[in-house]
Amino acid sequence: MKLFTLSISMLLFSIVTFAQSSICPDYFRRNNGNGACAAGQLKLYYTTCPASIPIIDSVYTNGAKANITFAAPDASKCSQLGYIGYCVVGGNMPPASNWKIYFHNPGSADPFGCLVPEGGVLPITIKSFFAKRNGSNVSISWQTAYESNALAFDVERKSGDGFIIVGTVSATNNETGSSYKYTDVNNLKGVSEYRLRLRSKDAQEKYSEIKIVKGTGSAIDFTIFPNPAVRNAKVFILDISEPVNIQVIDNTGRVVKTLSSKTSNTIEINDLQTGIYRIRIVNASSGESVVKTLTVIQ
Repeated sequence: MKLFTLSISMLLFSIVTFAQSSICPDYFRRNNGNGACAAGQLKLYYTTCPASIPIIDSVYTNGAKANITFAAPDASKCSQLGYIGYCVVGGNMPPASNWKIYFHNPGSADPFGCLVPEGGVLPITIKSFFAKRNGSNVSISWQTAYESNALAFDVERKSGDGFIIVGTVSATNNETGSSYKYTDVNNLKGVSEYRLRLRSKDAQEKYSEIKIVKGTGSAIDFTIFPNPAVRNAKVFILDISEPVNIQVIDNTGRVVKTLSSKTSNTIEINDLQTGIYRIRIVNASSGESVVKTLTVIQ
């Protein structure tokens, strides 16, 4: 009978231990006062949102208890954005990059601890990014899908072997995303390359994709790849500032495909038979055109 009781106890201990360990977050992020929490906010990120939302009892760094208290958890963003938020209601968040956080579950007085690192993917998501020439200016526009603890966006242009900052736009920190614009005075005759540097308040950063813009006075220009191609190829247009039409002309002069684009720099040309084709790009507004050759092999 004692053996049976001991086995049951060990089983219950194993279940409790597993439940507690599975509720530990993957990492945390913090900000020092924006959005819904005036005094700062802690965000605990989970791969899978816990069924029981943990309540923070205390935080320790380097073995010492931090002077900070948090409000009740807000799990409203966990299913969509992967985090549970805790507003600061007393004290200050410690600077250490690894916290030992003690929790308890609702309805339970038994605390459990989790060692939680600060980090994870930069919480700024770019939804779209465009760069196009308007005379002697280049218009840069982008839209975010999500921002958290964001600081600013640096607009960078290629110069020599590196990039230089031509402008900076402050982030709105809107969790549902925002739209941004910047105009760069650019009279360069050659093509220009632009990218965004995304910066967070905790000094983390990452870069967007690179956009290529034609130089001043340049005609429409494009590249075809691969060339030669096997049935399928892509046309990459440098700076699509106006709607264009794409014509695929075979070696008899017949237009075998007609495509169009208003915003995308890359157009796919599929299901071509073996032969030599001329690819003509026509500016839909001005009628300006340029032609290049594409070879299709089996």
